[in-house]
Amino acid sequence: MFRVKETEPAYGFVFAQWVVRITLWLALLANIVSAVLIFQEHRHLTAWLEMRGPMEPAGLAPLRREVAIQFASSLAVSLILVFSLAATWWLRRRYLLSQRALRQVKMLAHDILASMDRGIVTIDEQGVITSVNSAALQLLQAGIECVGRPLEAICSEDLPLTSVYCHVVATREPIRDRDFTVARASRELRLRIDGHLLKDFQDKPLGCVIHVRDVTERILLEERMRRMERFLGLATLASGLHHEIKNPLTALSIHIQLLEESLQDRPDCESMIALVNVVKTEACRLNGVLESFRSFANLQYLTIQPTNVVEVVSDAIRLVGPQAAEQNVRVSLVQPDETLPLVPLDAEKFQQVVLNLVINALEAMPEGGVLTLRCAANDGTFRLSVSDTGRGIPAEVRQNLFRPYFSTKSAGSGLGLALSEKLISQHGGQIEYRTGPQGTTFDVTVPIDHKSQVA
Repeated sequence: MFRVKETEPAYGFVFAQWVVRITLWLALLANIVSAVLIFQEHRHLTAWLEMRGPMEPAGLAPLRREVAIQFASSLAVSLILVFSLAATWWLRRRYLLSQRALRQVKMLAHDILASMDRGIVTIDEQGVITSVNSAALQLLQAGIECVGRPLEAICSEDLPLTSVYCHVVATREPIRDRDFTVARASRELRLRIDGHLLKDFQDKPLGCVIHVRDVTERILLEERMRRMERFLGLATLASGLHHEIKNPLTALSIHIQLLEESLQDRPDCESMIALVNVVKTEACRLNGVLESFRSFANLQYLTIQPTNVVEVVSDAIRLVGPQAAEQNVRVSLVQPDETLPLVPLDAEKFQQVVLNLVINALEAMPEGGVLTLRCAANDGTFRLSVSDTGRGIPAEVRQNLFRPYFSTKSAGSGLGLALSEKLISQHGGQIEYRTGPQGTTFDVTVPIDHKSQVA
């Protein structure tokens, strides 16, 4: 994962250590040989004096002292060399222990960084990648060969890491929480980038370290939480509006009916009858809008029963079959070979969700196409995927896709997806989507063992 450049001082230290040890051994051997020769010379001199008799020749005493001093000096030097060899052995042992500890620290750092779900990339002052962990390789879709190459090797148009690096190195200021949307084969990811100046223990700049996080799920969860908070606020607002508007609207409808009955016996009031009909129609439409708003805003209790989801989906397909045939859309239902378990659902509410998704898919293919529904169950979760072959959802529409009363169609209330998401959330599930030029897929997941609200 990490490339660590071996420095020359490490090799030089080992080489110098061996040179010193060999030199000390040679010096000790030479000094021992010298001490042996001096000792033999001292023995020869002593033997010669014993042969001469008790009378010692003049001037021989200084020579004997010099030989003794040389022998003592050789012994002292030998002891010093032995101590030096012991010191070099101790230093070598300490060096090997420190190298082993350093390797253990490196392996620990390697394991820690490899276990993190946040990608980490380090770059030196020349813009060359010096290290990268496993999460970064996965998030950036790069290979380990990128280490030692310029940062541009792993950059793309939708992920300009070079601009983050240049800003951090030039200004010495960190960059936090800069989000980028990158396209992957199956879906789009939201990556959050942090950039910080890389320093050593002496606070000297060494380059830049970039943190990469996948916040796609977090952003989706935050969006769902915000929508659920809006649902709760709308529920209170709906109760108030229904109370304040429903009663006057009912009285208005009664008086319109009375006025219509009083005008029917007067043949000269045809124009007024036409105006009354317009008012009656608009009052009915207003009542329908009010009821739909209350139905959307209020949290509905669910009647949960073990449900054969395939039958519910098949019924929804039969309901939209004529419209699909008229638009030249081929509809197919794909299910696994094994039998799917019964899923605890409110069948009526779930079929309403399926119909909303299928109708939206048909409207995305006005000139024909293929509509595919897939049912699957794994890890205690049921998944329904609704895929079309339309042109995809425009980027400017995606952020408002589940917002109430938002619609790109001339007809419709704009509550279909918002209501579908609310109903699935009450089942303890979620709705996600993937879109692109080849079409859009909505994935509905519901836990099989979920206990929802029961009427």
